[in-house]
Amino acid sequence: MKLPSPGFLLDAFSRASRRFPGAMLCAVAGVAMIITIIDNQDRTDGDWVLKTWLACQLGLPLLTGLVAFSESKGWDEKRGWLLQGAGLLASAAYGFFLEPKAESFEYVGLPRFIVLLLTAHLFTAVAPYLNRRSVNNFWEYNRELFANIVIGAVFTLILFAGLSVAILAVDQLFDLKINYRIYPKLFVLLAGIFNTVYFLFHFPPQYEFSETDTSYNALFKNLCKYILIPIVGTYILILYIYGGKILVTWSLPRGWVSSLVLGFAVAGIFTYLLNFYLPEHDESVWVRAYRRWFWWIQLPLTALLFAAIARRISDYGVTEMRFLVAHLGVWLAVTCLYFLFSRHDNIKFIPVSLGIFALAFAFGPLNAFSVSERSQVRMLENLLQKHGRLVNGRLKQDSSAVEIADLNKIKSGFEFLERRNLLGHMTWLPMPLGSFPKMGGVYTDADKVVAWMGIGTNEQYAENEYLPVRSTKQPFEGIDVKGFSSFYKIGLNTPGEKRSGYFFNLSEDGLHIDWKQAKSGRVTTIESFDLEPTIKKWLSMKQYGDLELALEDNYFDLAGRKGNLRVFLMEAVINQGAAKKKLQSFNSYVFLKEK
Repeated sequence: MKLPSPGFLLDAFSRASRRFPGAMLCAVAGVAMIITIIDNQDRTDGDWVLKTWLACQLGLPLLTGLVAFSESKGWDEKRGWLLQGAGLLASAAYGFFLEPKAESFEYVGLPRFIVLLLTAHLFTAVAPYLNRRSVNNFWEYNRELFANIVIGAVFTLILFAGLSVAILAVDQLFDLKINYRIYPKLFVLLAGIFNTVYFLFHFPPQYEFSETDTSYNALFKNLCKYILIPIVGTYILILYIYGGKILVTWSLPRGWVSSLVLGFAVAGIFTYLLNFYLPEHDESVWVRAYRRWFWWIQLPLTALLFAAIARRISDYGVTEMRFLVAHLGVWLAVTCLYFLFSRHDNIKFIPVSLGIFALAFAFGPLNAFSVSERSQVRMLENLLQKHGRLVNGRLKQDSSAVEIADLNKIKSGFEFLERRNLLGHMTWLPMPLGSFPKMGGVYTDADKVVAWMGIGTNEQYAENEYLPVRSTKQPFEGIDVKGFSSFYKIGLNTPGEKRSGYFFNLSEDGLHIDWKQAKSGRVTTIESFDLEPTIKKWLSMKQYGDLELALEDNYFDLAGRKGNLRVFLMEAVINQGAAKKKLQSFNSYVFLKEK
């Protein structure tokens, strides 16, 4: 495998730009935007830069697919240019309306963008074959695309490694003090321009192939036969053994099994597609068996996926990720049934159906976001009514306790709504969202509403085993240490080392600070300082969530017979689940005044 020469690169860039002008424009503009982001990573403005980059990311596969579609139809150059212009305008318009810096973008805007990006890539994979062209041609076309992606990626990584080492060597030898940002810029340039040019230059020039083109070379044959099929076989063994355990113990499957089934499905379908024509060139039993039995094996595993995700949904309601798992389960079931009972194993069905299901997930009338919102609101309202916090369609305050399991679900529900900018639109809020009072240790609007209702305050968190306590200020800011002679910076959550001189420990019972002395290899306890009053004080101060101490509460004095301590808290953890509440860990600065 030989790296392309500079002359080849110039010729490839020219030819790719003539055949795919829209895609190359997106590649160049996208690289320019990423380099701009790298150069201005400390700035918070430039929203248009991110929007442009996202539009280019979407436009690159879309415009590539439109060229393949128009060429497969035999359209003239004018119609092809018009089609690319429409695709370019559509990508730019979508990017213009994106709000990448909105709080809800991570949960709504970004998933929708990813769906469109996936659909654009699937469109490129199937665009020349939205007709009666043979499955053989479709398979060979995608095999060439896959080979170009892999080889282009290998060349890109080799070039990046070689050029990076060269830059580093020049920088070190001649002391040029080259800015470190040159390395991510170099990677972006190679991945965005070189890799794209390589892929588009080698894009199949025609969409019909002879029978000899569909033969397997040694690389693809060995990859499928000796690597992919054994890996998928291992997945099958693990999942079927786990399924047998469920039948024997008659217990519901764990939630994470959904991820394992989906991982198997991705690997399995990819292997199925790569293996599709291999039985015609290889007599191996497992190669033929894989193509014949794969969908029969996949069908029971899809049922296992449904059982696992149904349990999660029944416990915690629908979220976008749970909807996605269930949605993919439906697609897997439909795909299994198609290949099991269809007279023609038309593998075009896979990208076409996946694209349709993806668009339905993000934009359909029963899309993931609207279904998840209704589910979470309904579950939240039921919990609030159960605990007397929602009466006659309005939230109200109450002091009754809430079980820890329900408390966590209520908190999760409010956080779900806040992250998607939905909380302020709930009709059962008794006041505008910004009017809820702030309480100690409460920062988000969701937490303010929960705390206002009297949920999770004081003793209602007693079932939570650990309470973190921390300082909000620098420990020595404005504090008088006059008269204290010795200073210790100690992590009191671990036993002190046996060294010469004084040191301090948190006692084994978590209720005392032990002042100790190491001398001649022998450790003696000089005095123990009682922490129980301090622990009780901190528990009484807690209102909601973790306890963060103000400056005046950040230090305390402990008096003893042989000395006094002034303790400045860094952080501590109270174990509330113990029979007697105690400190689990305690990290502080300590000043000692000996008597």
